[in-house]
Amino acid sequence: MNKQTIITILLALIVVSGRAQTSFDTGDGCLNVIDISYAKGVGEYGDGGLSANYLHEKFINERFSIGPGIGYSYHKNYKFSAIPIYLSTHYFFLDRKFSPFVNLRVGGFALFNAKNVGSNEKYSLSKEKQGFSLFMSPSIGVKMHITPNIGIMASISDEAYLVKAFDVNKNDYKSKLIHGLGINVGVCFQIKGW
Repeated sequence: MNKQTIITILLALIVVSGRAQTSFDTGDGCLNVIDISYAKGVGEYGDGGLSANYLHEKFINERFSIGPGIGYSYHKNYKFSAIPIYLSTHYFFLDRKFSPFVNLRVGGFALFNAKNVGSNEKYSLSKEKQGFSLFMSPSIGVKMHITPNIGIMASISDEAYLVKAFDVNKNDYKSKLIHGLGINVGVCFQIKGW
């Protein structure tokens, strides 16, 4: 790429970003977020791994949105995959192009492809099913608009899954919240007319 092409692209990006509105228009569409996350286990029984999520939220006002979400995650120590389905809310602290936010996701999850089951060792899952598979993930982050309808989001989250895992101290399977501290990066966009 030559120097003139790079300068032209940079100038176009500056013009487009300068015209970006300060926030998504609450009356015209919904906030949609696609993100990926890498988490490290937190605590004695914590577990990390990779996850991806899609959420579709309706704006209640300029700063608050709520809606459903779905994801996929793989947990490397416990060796299982999960599909969480949840209710997600965002609160944006500023009604501007760049804004910090908090997010809360709460729901349940379906567990599948579990490989470390009934082995009576740390990071082993019980053969018995958990009564309710709770999923929750609070996070804090920032959003920045690239255009009026597209932005990028980055956050730090605590992903927690309620599973029946082997407790080495009690030598039995107990219900435990396994936590993972995650770094999330995603794209947010607005679909007109939703």
